[in-house]
Amino acid sequence: MKIREKLKAKLLVEGNDDQHVVWALCKKYDILQNFEVVDCEGITKLLDQLPTRLRLESNTSVGVLLDADHDSMNRWKSLQDQLVRLDYYLPEHPNPSGTIIESSSYYPRLGIWLMPDNLQSSGMLEDFAKVLIPEGDELIAEVERVLAVIEAMPRKALYKDIHRAKAFIHTWLAWQEDPGTPMGLAITKSYLNHNHELAARFVTWLNTLFNPIQETSNQ
Repeated sequence: MKIREKLKAKLLVEGNDDQHVVWALCKKYDILQNFEVVDCEGITKLLDQLPTRLRLESNTSVGVLLDADHDSMNRWKSLQDQLVRLDYYLPEHPNPSGTIIESSSYYPRLGIWLMPDNLQSSGMLEDFAKVLIPEGDELIAEVERVLAVIEAMPRKALYKDIHRAKAFIHTWLAWQEDPGTPMGLAITKSYLNHNHELAARFVTWLNTLFNPIQETSNQ
């Protein structure tokens, strides 16, 4: 969803689903949303505009939400190489709780979250959402069974391994009370568990990046 940017803090995301998942978690956790969630319409456009965003002194904080995919360390290395030219020095490995880098100049502080969990596992937004399925949910085994049957079929037009979590979560969502509910709305409707440790960790990263005073007062 395109928004008119008015605030000085930005969270750059790859797409519409990411945007709505963030908004839903912010509402569930009652986060002071003094930052904008900007849909960059893809990873390429996000990375292309990142240097410009980081060179605007009017921006106070810039967050980046990226899919790790299956080539996760190369993704991190690519970010290191791009950002060192802008005087942002990333650690060798991302912080499991989300990486935050203070600028050595007047430029904004930078936060990076690699979906689903900062290289503890590979994947994307859908892997993050899959983790939020309530523990012990009876449909999990049934979705696995259905996907296994489909994957055994001699079909050419089958999803790639990297997209298995996407097939899984959307199949699971298709079987809820309101079939086909998008991931963000599934959090709002509590189909997905916003109290899971991973969701709480992500929200803490958001607060630390964009609301450090509020985060300190809550500790």
